[in-house]
Formats: sequence, structure tokens, C-alpha cells
Amino acid sequence: MISKVIWLFLLSLIFVACSKTSDEDLYKLGIEEFKNNNIDQAYKYFEQLVDEHPQSEFAAESLILMADILQNKQVEETERKANLQKAVELYVRVQYDFPNSEKAPQALFMAGFVSSEMLKDYDAAAVHYKRFMKIYPDNELAVSVQEEINNLGKTPEEILSSKGISIPEKVSSK
Repeated sequence: MISKVIWLFLLSLIFVACSKTSDEDLYKLGIEEFKNNNIDQAYKYFEQLVDEHPQSEFAAESLILMADILQNKQVEETERKANLQKAVELYVRVQYDFPNSEKAPQALFMAGFVSSEMLKDYDAAAVHYKRFMKIYPDNELAVSVQEEINNLGKTPEEILSSKGISIPEKVSSK
């Protein structure tokens, strides 16, 4: 009888030790690390949440936070491009995996924005923006997205000029 009790006790210890951390706990840990500026550790918690709990109510927000971390991480230029491309993939994943999430339109907009403004990949940006307009034409960001589509690849001066706004020439000092 005692051996059965010990056996059950050991099995319960193994079960507890092997159980996964809850999605909510991982999210809270990630947020806490983020607030404490432990960005790499925050990223790891969010990544673990998405890997272990892909359908969690916290997964879409975790993907966006991961993308934001990559987008804003201070790294060497060669690593920067890879981080930005990964950020775009994460933003797109939010829209594909959680199309009904309130975060999905924002994520798809950000995929287009990062592609256009940071990666200068106007073809990819156009794909993301056009997808946005097809899926979320009535979203509050739709006007901005249409403006982005109309101005892809243009310099600020070209955009102002197309709106009939002239830029005064610089006054030289003598």
C-alpha cells in the first residue's frame, strides 16, 4: 500500500514538473520583462506562448509585440534587414491566423508600412495594402492605407507636389 502512495506521489510530481506554463502566465511574464526593458527575455516569453498556445487569446497580441520588438531592436545593419523581414512575417501571421482579431487590421497595415518605409520593398507593401483594402475596406485605417497605396515609392517632396503644395527653396545665407 505504501509503495502505491509513493508511486502516485512521484507521478503527480512528474506531471506538475512537465506541465506547460499557462498562456496567461507567459503573457504576463513577457509584459513584465518588456516593462523592465529586458527585451530579449520578453521576446522569448511571447515566442513560447505562441509556440505552446497557438490559439490563445494572447497569441495575436504576442505576435504583434514580437514584431514590434524586432522592428525597434537596435542591431547592426545586416541583422536589421532580417529583423524587419521577420517582423513583417509576424504581422502577416496575425492577419492570417487571427483574421477576426481586432489586432488583425493594424497588423496588416504594419506589414505594409514596414515593407514600404523601412525595407523599401514597394511590391510587398502593395500586396499587404491591397489585401487590407480587400478585407477591411471599412476599417478606420482604410483611408491611410489608400493614401499609402497612392504614394508608394514617392519622396515627401513628390507627395507634397502631387497635392499642389510647393516647397520653398532654402534661403542661403551670405
